[in-house]
Amino acid sequence: MTVRPLACTRCGAQCGIAEDVESYSDLGPAVIDDDGTVRPQDPDGEHGHKHDPRPIRTRAYCPTCGYGWTLRRRVDTTPAPAAG
Repeated sequence: MTVRPLACTRCGAQCGIAEDVESYSDLGPAVIDDDGTVRPQDPDGEHGHKHDPRPIRTRAYCPTCGYGWTLRRRVDTTPAPAAG
């Protein structure tokens, strides 16, 4: 398989990809302070856990010029095989 850098459509520099995701963290049992502030009961977050994020969109971004766009191509998040 031949691979090539994903080039920015504005400046031609190599771009990266990022997934915008929707997620939430379950922080466990909650308590309320005298001043009305709600916070997790366990300060270490021992009871809470993060839930798998759900991708909203995959986008390309250029670290050189700052341009970004939503990718319409299929994205595979496994790294490309080593050349050789």
